[in-house]
Amino acid sequence: MKRFRIAYILNLCLALLEVLAPIWMSSGLVGGVLTTSGAEMFKFFTIDSNVLMGVIALFTALQLRQVIRGQREDLSTACYVWYLAGTVGVTLTMLVTVFFLEPTMAPQFGLFALFAGSNFLLHLFNPLLAIVTFTVFEKTRKIPFRHTLTGIVPMVLYAVFYLANCMRHAVNGMVDIAYDWYGFLAGGVKTVWIVIPVIFLFTWLISIALWRLNRRKTEK
Repeated sequence: MKRFRIAYILNLCLALLEVLAPIWMSSGLVGGVLTTSGAEMFKFFTIDSNVLMGVIALFTALQLRQVIRGQREDLSTACYVWYLAGTVGVTLTMLVTVFFLEPTMAPQFGLFALFAGSNFLLHLFNPLLAIVTFTVFEKTRKIPFRHTLTGIVPMVLYAVFYLANCMRHAVNGMVDIAYDWYGFLAGGVKTVWIVIPVIFLFTWLISIALWRLNRRKTEK
């Protein structure tokens, strides 16, 4: 029961932070790299994945409250599966920022520019909190391996939007940074056949890794 109580508190905190961070960004009070104000911020996968994680964390907290009160024995399978998907989304955000965006943008904007202001929560703290909560405290009933594919659903949906936007604004096979804001197609639209499979595979590997870490916790 202690584990459920800790998970309950962590999920409430995560849900609150996932509300605070987008509000912080949309306020425009603190600018920075890959930030914008108002509804335009939803063009970023960072915002979309964090908001989704916040909704999932809140839903999970509500179920955990029922467990603590003895109204149910465990979280629903759907809750566990979508928690995996939400955690994969924010983990992807963090890893892409750390290993791709930060190195490529540091020469222009400075070291750690992508972790300033609200981006500290969105790109680093919130993803780490979600990972710890899922792999340490969300002890599951061994989600079947096939559900690791659910982990790539948020990324797939975003990829459809992102690529459609890029293709619509492509000129002579190139996309302006205003429409390819992550720079994934900096080499031109012809590179989409390399970029997309790589991102899909990378995301699925993240899902498998998180699934495995959670499973090991369950088996102990």
